[in-house]
Amino acid sequence: MQCAEPLPRLLCLPHAGGSAVMFYPWRSRFSGLARVTPVDLPGHGRRRTEPLVRDMDELVTRLAGELAAAADGPYVLYGHSFGALVAFELAHRLAESAAGAPLALVVSGRNAPSVPHPRAALHDAPTGELLRGLRTLQGTLPAVEQNPELLEIFLPPLRADLKMAETYRRPELPRLSCPVQVVAGDLDPLVDDAGLAGWQRETVAACQVERVRGGHMMHDSPTLHRCLDDLFGLVAR
Repeated sequence: MQCAEPLPRLLCLPHAGGSAVMFYPWRSRFSGLARVTPVDLPGHGRRRTEPLVRDMDELVTRLAGELAAAADGPYVLYGHSFGALVAFELAHRLAESAAGAPLALVVSGRNAPSVPHPRAALHDAPTGELLRGLRTLQGTLPAVEQNPELLEIFLPPLRADLKMAETYRRPELPRLSCPVQVVAGDLDPLVDDAGLAGWQRETVAACQVERVRGGHMMHDSPTLHRCLDDLFGLVAR
């Protein structure tokens, strides 16, 4: 009797300062469609005792080495905001490894990699200014802001990620061979139509952009979930 093919993996990269825990509910949400694999960056979440990484090339090199083994078959990369940049770079790096190219790259909350960050940098701003900026992106919780001990844990990885996101410059890379799915809120202050359309230049395959009602944070978006449902439905055929 022939064994069924394993479900594709969905490798999930969080936003700046985020951790794998935000994707834990996706394991049940997409059960039967994909093996959801949330990714913690060094110095984040379950890896918080590891040194932080502040250089994108170093980060992607480390993650690619770790994820090449996890991508034990077909896989999809998903990243939100800063995570979209990490997922984009990983799509290139993993394509050159034994893992091969992803089935698709899914990104949300970020203009194309060739578009500079649209706001004044916050990674080295005073704490009050940094937190005010995050509130406009739905990026903080009152429980964290009001607890000095939690802030002491939260701020260093956030600043490290923001530095990479805000100073990012796209390296010379060929176009991807996989399709790209882009989702962004219509009230998200970090994206615009032209910047989102720029993702088409990153692939020789299809690129679809969807604007949905909402702001910057997307992981609970029904439209994003539907896009992933459709994607894995196509893979299963």
